[in-house]
Amino acid sequence: MRLAPLGNVASGMQNNAMTKEEYEIEGMLQTLGVSLDYEQARKQELLKKYSSAKYLDVTLDPGFKRLLKNEAAMVSFLNAILHSEDKIESVTFKDSEFDVHATDLLRLRLDINAQTQSGKSIDIEMQKSSVRPFVERVILQESAFLCIEKKAFDAEIKKKYPSNDPKDVAEREKRRYEIPHVYTVWICNFAINSDENYHDVWRIYSENSIAKNTPQPVTEKIKYIIVDLVNFAKTAEELETIEDKWLYLLKHAGSSDKLPTFNDEVLDDAVARITVDPGKDKELLEAQVACTMSIDEQIGRIVLAHQEGLEEGLKRLEEERRNLIKENLQKGYEANMIADFLKIPLSQVLEIQQELKAQLAALQK
Repeated sequence: MRLAPLGNVASGMQNNAMTKEEYEIEGMLQTLGVSLDYEQARKQELLKKYSSAKYLDVTLDPGFKRLLKNEAAMVSFLNAILHSEDKIESVTFKDSEFDVHATDLLRLRLDINAQTQSGKSIDIEMQKSSVRPFVERVILQESAFLCIEKKAFDAEIKKKYPSNDPKDVAEREKRRYEIPHVYTVWICNFAINSDENYHDVWRIYSENSIAKNTPQPVTEKIKYIIVDLVNFAKTAEELETIEDKWLYLLKHAGSSDKLPTFNDEVLDDAVARITVDPGKDKELLEAQVACTMSIDEQIGRIVLAHQEGLEEGLKRLEEERRNLIKENLQKGYEANMIADFLKIPLSQVLEIQQELKAQLAALQK
C-alpha cells in the first residue's frame, strides 16, 4: 500500500489541517533529520531539474509507464526480455490495482499488468531502490497476482461451462487446481546478482533433478524474470540485440542528454515518447517529482537502517545528512537556512562549511 506523496502532505501542513497520517509522516521525517520546509524546497528543485532534462526518468513510475504502457513497445520489450520461442504478437493492458484479502497487504498495485494473446499474465515492475527482504517481496507479490489471475481464469471457465449439466460440472472440476501462466518481470536499478550477469530467471525446481544435474522446473507456468541494471554495463557502441537497446534505454534515459538512434522503429518511437516537453508534460513532471519524494522511500530508509543494525544504519544516515549539507552549501544556501531546514545545530553546518573552505584552499595552492 502506498502512502500520499510528500508534496501533498506539505501543502496540507500549510493549510493547518494536519491529519493523523501527516503527524506520523512528520515524525518519520524528523527521525531522518528532514523538515517539511526543506522538502518543499526540494520539491521545487526537483521540478526544475526534471523540466530541464532531455528525457523522463524511466526508473520512476510516470516515465516508466509513458515508455512501456504502449502495445508496440510492450510486445517488443517482452519478446526481448523473456528469451522465449513463443513469440508475443499482441498484449492487452489490464487493471493494475487490486484488493487482496488474504494478507495485510490490503492493496496490490502493479506497475504494469499485461496479458498476451495466448493468455499469459505478466506483471512488469520497475524497482528503483532496494526494499528488504527483496526476494520475499517478489514471491509475495507474484503469489497474490497468481491468486487474482486464478480467480479470473476460473470465471472464464465458468462462462465456457456454465450449467449444472454433468459434463459442464466435470469440466469445471477438472480445472479446479489448474493455474494460468503468471510471470513477473522485475527491472531493478540496484545490485541483485553478485556475479556480472544482468538477466536471470527464477523458477521452482525439484532438488532431485538438480542433484542429477538435470534441473527441470516443476512448472513452466510460474517465472520470475530478474533484470539487474547495475550489472548491465554495455556502452552505446556495444548494443547489438533489441534487449541490449531496451536495457540501455531504461538505464540511461534519466541521466542522458542524447540517447543513440536505435535504428528500430518501436524503440525510436519510445525515445520520442519520453522526450520532455515542459509545456505539455507539466502534470507528468509533477507526478515524477511526487514519485521521487514518495514517503515509501523515506520509510524504506528507516526500515533499512533497522535491518542493517541501528548503529550502522545511523552512521549511514549521518553520512547522508553530511552529504546533504555539503551539497546545499555548494549550491549557495546560507548555513543558518540549512540548519533551520534540517533542524540541527548551526555549529554542525558551520563545521562542514569550514571543511569545504579548507578543501578549496588546498586545491588553490
